[in-house]
Amino acid sequence: MTSLYTGAFLTGLSEKNVTFTRLTYENHGRNVQIDVPQLEKSQLQTIISSIKHQQREYLNGRTTSEMVEIIDEVVQKWLNPTYELRQFAEETLPVITGYDEEMIRLFLANYFRKFRKPYLQRMIEEDFTNPLVLDEFRPRRAGGLTRAYGAELIAHIFSGNVPGLPLWGLVSSLLVKSAALGKVSSEEPLFPALFAKSIAEVDPDAAKALAVVWWKGGTVSLEDTLYHNAQVVTAYGADQTMNEISSRLPAHVRFVPHGHKVSFGVLAKEALSSSLAWQSAQRAAKDVSWFDQQGCLSPHVFYVEKDGDFSPKDFTRLLAHEMENFQHKMKSSELTAEEVNAIRRVRTDAEFNKDKEVIASEKGASWTVIHQEQQTAFPLSVLNRVITVVPIDTLSELREKTSDIRQYVQTAGISCPPQKLQQLIYTLGDCGVNRICSIGEMSLPEPGWHHDGRPNLGEFVYWCDVESSVERITELYDPDRD
Repeated sequence: MTSLYTGAFLTGLSEKNVTFTRLTYENHGRNVQIDVPQLEKSQLQTIISSIKHQQREYLNGRTTSEMVEIIDEVVQKWLNPTYELRQFAEETLPVITGYDEEMIRLFLANYFRKFRKPYLQRMIEEDFTNPLVLDEFRPRRAGGLTRAYGAELIAHIFSGNVPGLPLWGLVSSLLVKSAALGKVSSEEPLFPALFAKSIAEVDPDAAKALAVVWWKGGTVSLEDTLYHNAQVVTAYGADQTMNEISSRLPAHVRFVPHGHKVSFGVLAKEALSSSLAWQSAQRAAKDVSWFDQQGCLSPHVFYVEKDGDFSPKDFTRLLAHEMENFQHKMKSSELTAEEVNAIRRVRTDAEFNKDKEVIASEKGASWTVIHQEQQTAFPLSVLNRVITVVPIDTLSELREKTSDIRQYVQTAGISCPPQKLQQLIYTLGDCGVNRICSIGEMSLPEPGWHHDGRPNLGEFVYWCDVESSVERITELYDPDRD
């Protein structure tokens, strides 16, 4: 069966005048074809001018509460299992990405719940103590007035390793009433276009401030056109890509990069009690297996405190058992020859290292668990469900164990009793971690978290302050003044 769809949302431009190229994806015995636009520079400029005009003429006149209501209505559509676009996404995204069908289904259901109205309101209030500053000038504590204005145009350079990730950028742009142009990846060009289409179903005028486009990376004429028209550029990808984009941006453009990051998990000995060890292993296996570790939120290592009812080596075996169980429920993606060879090298190295013990899937390279007694450097994973377990004597060792990834660390998943929580979170904060969550929840961040340690919506606005002297001196010119 072959499905065909257009992976674009070309506001202000008739598709009749656009040349398309076809991307083909084959997984799970099915075939999906996505037509993506081959834009000319003038066509991209037309799209940019159109969405910027709509930002000025429509979005600027809306209140933040109105934007929340629009997004919430769209989210409610996606939470309905019978919604046509959700069903289409559930059918096609597994073929495009190679991820398990059930994993995609559960992810979409859980992910969209994080964008319902109460969560959107929390996201706004996380960065703006008084959300009304997005709508009008409000009093400042230091005197005078202030207002936050969304950027006229935010450019989003999306990656394709985790489906659904572009939702953050598109929603954030709408919340601050900015036009948004998303450049999709060839790895997954469909979801952003589907979401933009669902916005159009709820509020066609709001959707006219959005565009979803594609071009082959390195198309300088298109990239420079976008960079010179945007006020903010945000991008996901490798550090090399972030450096390349940064070097080409005009001085007036704010850059919000999300480059290479690394995450890990920590289990206190209490999480390995006789009654909890299996549950801890199940939750850990979920974090490793979800999206085959392709996201920055996925763990590379689990640090396990000694002297529990189950030892770190016991936990390694429990984790391996649960990795196999997860594989039966949600199979790993089909690996390339290069990925298989990388996993084989890791397994071979572990087998010939006296400080390591490897437990791996019997068939193929679907998962690998390594127990590593001594750590000299942080054991980065080759991904695709390859995880290392490292024993620690005390939680304070984490500073030293993770020192070489401090500038890259992102999320730490934890399992610990309340008596150790304060000690652990302070230790992890000192390690450079910017998100701490429970093990089992590493791939589902809550809206409003400080991605890479920075504000979310706060990165997309500029401020206008009216000093107190203005209010004071204008009184001199009041014709009704006594």
